[in-house]
Amino acid sequence: MAGIWRDSKFTDVAKRLVDDQTTYCGQKIFSTYLELMVFSAMVGFYENKKKAVDYKDAFEVRQSVFENQNMDAYVYLCALQDQKSGEIFRENNDAECWKIFESYANAGLEIISNWLLDSPGDIDGVETILNEMKTIAASMKSFDDSPNPHEIEF
Repeated sequence: MAGIWRDSKFTDVAKRLVDDQTTYCGQKIFSTYLELMVFSAMVGFYENKKKAVDYKDAFEVRQSVFENQNMDAYVYLCALQDQKSGEIFRENNDAECWKIFESYANAGLEIISNWLLDSPGDIDGVETILNEMKTIAASMKSFDDSPNPHEIEF
């Protein structure tokens, strides 16, 4: 059974984002490590960066956790987008899908860690992450530019 591993050098950042309550309503930024890993993978994917995990003292979010929370679809969608081919879904490629997602998540954690290092005044990390999300959202194409679904021919 596969899982998603997190490099041990990101343990402090992960704990800060998952375990620590913020000054904003006493909530955590991410409720679970699963949520953090999915968000991190999306950040890594957006930045088109992958990073192999150093498995020494690494932390794992098991495949069953993804499946039980119906979050394993992110793993397969990420692998499909990365490979640009449905061949990744062949029977013996399941572990490869998880490795692809893991490498994006690990790179995403490094990017998030750098965001937080660049904003030392943001104790919680909330403002930093929200500002980065706003920046990314603003840089993306507006939905107004998307084609009218009634004009698409099949």
